Amino acid sequence: MKRFAFISIGLAIVAGVLISACTGSEGKQGPKGDQGVAGSAGALGKDAPVPPGAGVNLAVTKVEVPADRKPVVTFTMTDAVGKPLKLSDVDDLSHEVPVPGVMNVRFTIARLQQDSQTKLTQWQTYILAPAQGQPYTFKGAQKQPAIAQGTQPNILMDMGGSYKEVSSGTYTYTFGTALPDGYDRNATHRVGGETSREGRKYVANATFDFVPSGAAVTVTRQVVAVQSCNQCHDPLALHGGLRQETKLCVICHTSQNIDSESGNVLQFNQMVHRIHYGANSPAVKAGTPYIIKGFPPQPVDFSTVVFPQFGGPGGSTIGDVRTCTVCHGAPPKAGSDAASYPAVQFPSPTMSDADYAKLAPNADNYKTAPSRAACGSCHNQIDFATGKALFNGPAGTKRDHPGGAQANDQACALCHQADTGQEFDVSVVGAHTLPARSKQLGGVNVEIVRVTDTKPGNKPTVVFKATDNAGKVLPLSAITSVAFNVKGPTTDYVSAPTAAQAKATESIPAANIPTSIKTDADGNFTYTLANAIPADAKGTWAIAMEVGRSQVIKGNEGADLTVNQRTYNPVAYVPVTDEVAVPRRQVVATSKCNVCHGEIAFHGGSRKSPSEVCVLCHNPSNVDNPAGVTAANGGPIDAPAQSINFKLLIHRVHTGEDLTRDFTIYRSNGVFNFNEVRFPGDRRNCEKCHIPGSNLLPLPATAANTVAPRELYSPLGPAAAACLGCHDSTKASAHASTMTTPFGEACAVCHGEGRDFAVTKVHDRSKLLQEVPTAVQRATGVGSYVADNGDTFGFAFTAMQLDGKGNAVGEYQHRNTTKATLIVVKVLYMKLVGNELWLGGTITKAEGGTEGQPGEDRVIRFQDNFPGTDQRTRMQKLNAGEALNSPKTGNLADANLRPLVSGNIAVH
Repeated sequence: MKRFAFISIGLAIVAGVLISACTGSEGKQGPKGDQGVAGSAGALGKDAPVPPGAGVNLAVTKVEVPADRKPVVTFTMTDAVGKPLKLSDVDDLSHEVPVPGVMNVRFTIARLQQDSQTKLTQWQTYILAPAQGQPYTFKGAQKQPAIAQGTQPNILMDMGGSYKEVSSGTYTYTFGTALPDGYDRNATHRVGGETSREGRKYVANATFDFVPSGAAVTVTRQVVAVQSCNQCHDPLALHGGLRQETKLCVICHTSQNIDSESGNVLQFNQMVHRIHYGANSPAVKAGTPYIIKGFPPQPVDFSTVVFPQFGGPGGSTIGDVRTCTVCHGAPPKAGSDAASYPAVQFPSPTMSDADYAKLAPNADNYKTAPSRAACGSCHNQIDFATGKALFNGPAGTKRDHPGGAQANDQACALCHQADTGQEFDVSVVGAHTLPARSKQLGGVNVEIVRVTDTKPGNKPTVVFKATDNAGKVLPLSAITSVAFNVKGPTTDYVSAPTAAQAKATESIPAANIPTSIKTDADGNFTYTLANAIPADAKGTWAIAMEVGRSQVIKGNEGADLTVNQRTYNPVAYVPVTDEVAVPRRQVVATSKCNVCHGEIAFHGGSRKSPSEVCVLCHNPSNVDNPAGVTAANGGPIDAPAQSINFKLLIHRVHTGEDLTRDFTIYRSNGVFNFNEVRFPGDRRNCEKCHIPGSNLLPLPATAANTVAPRELYSPLGPAAAACLGCHDSTKASAHASTMTTPFGEACAVCHGEGRDFAVTKVHDRSKLLQEVPTAVQRATGVGSYVADNGDTFGFAFTAMQLDGKGNAVGEYQHRNTTKATLIVVKVLYMKLVGNELWLGGTITKAEGGTEGQPGEDRVIRFQDNFPGTDQRTRMQKLNAGEALNSPKTGNLADANLRPLVSGNIAVH
């Protein structure tokens, strides 16, 4: 072969020489020829295909029920700008569905059932599936299912149906399920659908109400608009992010939907009330946790949820669920982006009452249609079958139902009218009156008129006026408390040399108010502070006021109730050495806080303006007081002090259950741990709280370092104090510390606007963390193996999927059955690296052994043939030391991977 190849090459060379030898010199170019006759025009070409744009819209335009009773749904699909989409443009939702075929859009159907006596309505679904309860573990104890066998609304919706293209972007779906023979053709029905694109990056829900007989829809049930939910949930996105519309939720979360394991009814009104009441629910306080098992590997415990609304006698108690109109009957609200002085206190409605009524035409059902199911979900201390109280109610006393036993809902509205106009009676509105917002209160409103004598070393004189809610000037005798908070400079409040001075306020004893405060001819009040502005003070300083008024009103059953009313905190910015006062830059907006919190009121209700007042004391110099914890609260505590600087504190509180380290604040009046706080939104949406741009780097050069003895290093730079509030891991602190020098931080070099890792980029909610190298949309696995030392191990990860916000949801469990140890990992990302499946996340539970501790990052690596299903794969656990998009790749010798004894792993 080699010799033949050599000969072939040689022949080619000889041929080339011969051809060259036959070629003469090149002649002159000839003259140009005449123009030829033009040919006939060709056929018009086709337009190049235009790929669809981003987004997905789904709309149901018609539903018919033919003779075979299998509903036929006509629907349209478009991208965000209205261009038609093909079925192949959206995600296939058929994974893990036990029927063949592709499911691009899923549909379900329900009827609206109306009680002939009470006219109360409830949805009842036609799409049911067998349900089998399974034993489960809760807080280390093995539990048996409440319901061994039953049926539930099918979470996968209708199966076995068929699709047909009608025209570009318009399709029909014919249900695989037939409606029962004799179904009520004159009842309101609802079809609900869902679809998604790009691995649930874009999600669309659609519903359509109709009457099969062709009559007009006259009976409706739409009690809550998702726009109200999204005030806090930002957005509501459940079941892997696919379910984002309450009109869809309610047709599966019916009275037919019962959690097989816990036995809890998952009807929408009962479930949502129980979840939001959370820790303050009478049943939870009595020792019965509210859990839902469902499909996750571990039951979800909602007993730690605290509803963010403020209430109570003085308006300063968080967790008050009497604020019904946050969800019911009032248009949703949004906070102001304006950095105004004074700050806007209350959020503004995002739509008119008329437009909201179109979204939730039955929003008043909460007061006009009381029922045992809805009311009993909060008032769960009452057994309506007997009328007896099982345990203490919301008022802290055990009291039977005054109306006695109730076998049905017919008498509910007779006693509990919608609104009598009276407060604290048994009408629905009256019974939910918040004392601090009672119409019986006169109110107290304070405005600072002027401040004089503000130079260094001077004692400022403050002139202020006080009025009631009607605008009438209040006499001094009506005021029961007055305090002043003086801090500076406004560049950052760090002038106080000690923590005690950082939080100090000047209060006037109640007995001294009549003599210490003078009244002028205009009815204004004048007070000269006892404490002078420091002699070395510079710049602009802030003077804030807290003023209270006590009034006795008629509360429940006519009993006297004392309510301490508090003014919204007026703040005056005064020049000390500046020519003109320069207010502190506004970073957050109080009105944005009040979207979720209602009427934020801390420290007995006296501090209501986080954007201007809270930062006075919660400044970079201020820390908590472990040694000052009283014996009654378990003190004194031997621990370093923790910073309570506003930005670190608020970020930590709102990160809550996602923190990797303990965050406890020690005060003289108690010990406060925030590791169980559940923030309902997406913390990447910084402008949910921030004034636009105020969270971006670089921060002002005048921003101060934060004293933080309990952190991993101290002081924290201005950027680190904010960022480490959410990113609290050891690795994040090490990174921030490395980027910090004695003369400043280098954070803006990488995280400043326009940089590769700018704050706006790394918090961009439109991108999935799983995009590189290959996203795994779903993964399931179960298996076992025997280690080299003979120990037997089992693992499981069930129905993990993307949540619509760029995160994976689900848990991975790894148990050493020989030594009875367990590791549970909250999975944060799933991806394919070559032929390997990677699951990465944070350990949430570690029982026995030393394989890991809660808060540690962990990667589980499976190797063999992916995607697909593999009966014999290999796995390895390793600690993750890199970012989510860059899992650790070192020390992955194939010899470390263990073959499985058995297993079944599927990824999609």
